[in-house]
Amino acid sequence: MSHVLILFQSNTEPIERLALAVAVGAVESEGLIRLRRLAAPGAPEVGHQSYGTIKRADLEWADTVVVGLEHSEPVAEELGPLLELLSEGGLAGKRGWTFTEAGPDGQRTAAQALVEGALREAEISVGLPRALVEPSGDLADTMKTLGQLSGD
Repeated sequence: MSHVLILFQSNTEPIERLALAVAVGAVESEGLIRLRRLAAPGAPEVGHQSYGTIKRADLEWADTVVVGLEHSEPVAEELGPLLELLSEGGLAGKRGWTFTEAGPDGQRTAAQALVEGALREAEISVGLPRALVEPSGDLADTMKTLGQLSGD
């Protein structure tokens, strides 16, 4: 049984919906999940509220760390706590991958490059769990499939 930590940076619902699709897929493959929102202090809650904030224990618990990023450029207020925890290192043997509103593929954004670099510095292996041979036409289904692969 795999532990999947799903973090998402979102002030609107599209990234949250994709994060929830990853979570559903992980649970369907009998993985355990934790959902955490990366938000600036005082930011209004989005759709499903009360995800809690990222803690070191979440990263230590996880086998896979998935990070959904809303903005193409890094937003320090939102990413700062995650980057600070990753800078402590010592997370070897874990996997991680990132996604945007366009999904996990496509041209990397500056925010993805920053987070993926921090994951690597923390000794987390970065990359999708497996290549999707035939990605679904529906992005939510694709994310759910990636969640299933992450939860295996």
